[in-house]
Order: sequence, then C-alpha cells, then structure tokens
Amino acid sequence: MAFGKKTTSSSSHDILREKQQEINRLERQADDAVEIVTRTISRLELINQQIDDGMTEIDTYMADLVKTQETMSTQRQNNAAIISNFSKLLNPHYAEETTGAGDGETTE
Repeated sequence: MAFGKKTTSSSSHDILREKQQEINRLERQADDAVEIVTRTISRLELINQQIDDGMTEIDTYMADLVKTQETMSTQRQNNAAIISNFSKLLNPHYAEETTGAGDGETTE
C-alpha cells in the first residue's frame, strides 16, 4: 500500500507542478495580450492625433482660400468700376448708353 500512496503523492505533485506551469504560461500570455492591446490603443490615439492635425491644417487652408476669394471678388468689382469710369471718359457715347442720356434726344 505504501507503494500506491507514494505513486499518488508523486502523481499529485506532478499534476500540481504542471498546473503551476500552465498558470504561469497563461499569465504570460495574458500579459502579452494586454501589452498588444495597450500598444494598439496608443498607436490608434497617435493616428487620431495625426488625423486631427491634418483636419486643422485643411480648415486653415479653407479659411485662407475663402479670404483670398473674397479679396479677389472685391478687387474684381473695383476693377470693373474703374473700367467703366475710364470707358466713360474715353468714349462719351458709352456714357450716354449706360446712363440713358442717349434715348433719342439730341443735344446741341
């Protein structure tokens, strides 16, 4: 009977050691998995920051484009007014046509 007890005790000890090794292995795997997830989260946060930076840059460019377009439009209107005024000076008939003074009446 002592022989059977010794085998059972040795067998229990082997099972316990195997389970301890298994739990150690599983803990390492869990730690590795957590590390992978943590690194992934950090990388995604960095990517999102880069996206935010890019969007801010685009917003700035868009605002600058709108300002430039408004300035160009204002300048175009000013140029059109100057063209009209100079044309009136150089061509009196043009002035009559645009002001309505040339509606068939003759001026002497």
